[in-house]
Amino acid sequence: MLILKIGGAVITDKSVGAVNKARMDEIERIAKIIAENLSDGLILVHGVGSFGHPHVIKYRLLERKDVNGVTVAHLSCVSLNVIVCGFLHKFGLNPVPYHPMSTFKVVNGKLVFDADTIKKFVEEGLIPVLHGDMVYNVTERKFEVLSGDRIAVELAKVLKPDALGFATDVEGVIVDGKVLKEFTRDFIEKIESVRSKTDVTGGMLGKVKAIIDAGVRASIFHARHLDRFLKGEEVGTLVRG
Repeated sequence: MLILKIGGAVITDKSVGAVNKARMDEIERIAKIIAENLSDGLILVHGVGSFGHPHVIKYRLLERKDVNGVTVAHLSCVSLNVIVCGFLHKFGLNPVPYHPMSTFKVVNGKLVFDADTIKKFVEEGLIPVLHGDMVYNVTERKFEVLSGDRIAVELAKVLKPDALGFATDVEGVIVDGKVLKEFTRDFIEKIESVRSKTDVTGGMLGKVKAIIDAGVRASIFHARHLDRFLKGEEVGTLVRG
C-alpha cells in the first residue's frame, strides 16, 4: 500500500489573489499517471491551495472561531476534492471522498481518526481521497486547520505503508541551492525555505519536520516524477525520521 500526498501548489493556482482556481490540466495529468502506473493499494491525500488558504486568511481562522468561515473553507475544500475524484474515476479508478472535517478530530492535542476503515476501503479496491481541511478540537472547543501533510504523516504512522510520497512543485529538499538525496534531522537548521507567504500550513519546513518527528520515511519529489515514484524508483529527497 502507498500513501501519496499531492501538494496544493501542484493542483491549484496559488498566485496572489487566486481563490478557488484549480489547475484542471494538471489534475487530469496526475489522475492519468496514477491510473497507468498504480500496481498496489493507494491512499491519496491532496493539498487545497487556493481552495483553502485564502478563506483561512480572510476569516482569520487561525486566530478566532468563525463558524461561517469554517463552513466556507470546508465546502471549498470539498469542491476541489470532488474535482480530483472525478478525474480519477474518469480513468477507471474507484476513488471515495473522505472529508477530514467529519471524520477526524483533535483530542488532547492528538489527531484521532478511524484508520481501520480507511485501510479496509483500500483492501476493497477503493482509493480513499483525503484533503486539507478544518478539524474540530474537542478538548479546546475550537476549529483548527488540518494540513494534508499532517494527514499523510499521521496515516503513515498508523498504517505503515510500503512507501510515503509527497509530490510537490519543487525537486525535493533544497539546502545551499542543491537538492539533497537524503535528509535527516541534522539538516533541519540548514534547509533552504521554499515556503509561500500564503501557505498557512508550514510549507517545506513544516513538511520535513512533521516527517522526522513522526519517525517515518518519505520521498519528497517534483510531481513530474510521479510515475517513477509509483513504480518504486528513488526520486527527489528521501527524508528519514
